[in-house]
Amino acid sequence: MSERKSVVRDGERQSSGTVLESAEEIRQAIQSARKSPPSADERSRETAGESQASSTTQSFRPRNRPPMAVLCVRFDEDDTGQELAVFTSPFVIGRVEGNLVIEHDSEISGRHAELIRVFENGRHFWQLHDLKSTNGTFVRAAVALLRDQQEILLGGRRYRFEIESEGSDLAKSNSPTTRKVQQAPSRLVQKPLAVLIEIGDTAKEKRFAITTTEHWIGRDSRLCSIVLDDPMVSPRHAKLYRDKQNRWLLANSKSLNGIWLRVNRIDLGNTAQFQLGEQRFSIRVP
Repeated sequence: MSERKSVVRDGERQSSGTVLESAEEIRQAIQSARKSPPSADERSRETAGESQASSTTQSFRPRNRPPMAVLCVRFDEDDTGQELAVFTSPFVIGRVEGNLVIEHDSEISGRHAELIRVFENGRHFWQLHDLKSTNGTFVRAAVALLRDQQEILLGGRRYRFEIESEGSDLAKSNSPTTRKVQQAPSRLVQKPLAVLIEIGDTAKEKRFAITTTEHWIGRDSRLCSIVLDDPMVSPRHAKLYRDKQNRWLLANSKSLNGIWLRVNRIDLGNTAQFQLGEQRFSIRVP
């Protein structure tokens, strides 16, 4: 009986004149279109002055509906992960509640962060918002602008960047109180311009003085002036420097694990990576 039904369905399929294209046929058609060289007609049109763009077929893109995003929950020590489509906005990620719940990471807050689709100046784009989480939301950056009290991730540890106040000594000098003359110290101690402080569960914070306008940070003492004893830090991990506008910047130096900046809100562009607790994510907008 089941064989007869199958034959009837096949007969109906053939008699209707409609034959569906299989997934394999679609895949081959896409690959062929991407790899095939221009035809003789296309080459002749280009020779006649037509632009190559006019003869190139574009992939389908929606004209009216807003773009979705593809979120990837990344596997540890791997460049892959589990992907899911993000259609709704806002899309909340948390340990207790949200559109994506990650229960096993105790450093993720109950409602940690959310993805928001924004329409502005005639275009849609996605933003990442921190929801006042305890441990913060971090994004991977090529170059990060560092402000006073800025938190960053390097390797497997967290750091705080503090800029030393240049006006504190001046304020003291303008005080009406008469200061007692003191003997000058025998050796002048250079005041740091800034300081990088390792923060976390350790009882004693590690402090790294920033004494010049350029430092290299990494694991190799031969290459770096700020040496971090962390196997997840590359030998020459990042460059810390002050530019001509007196801004402090941290630039990634093609390190394996990158530099990560704590943010409250940021535009994600077409691709980005971010970290909540100890879980890393990537996002792309097709």
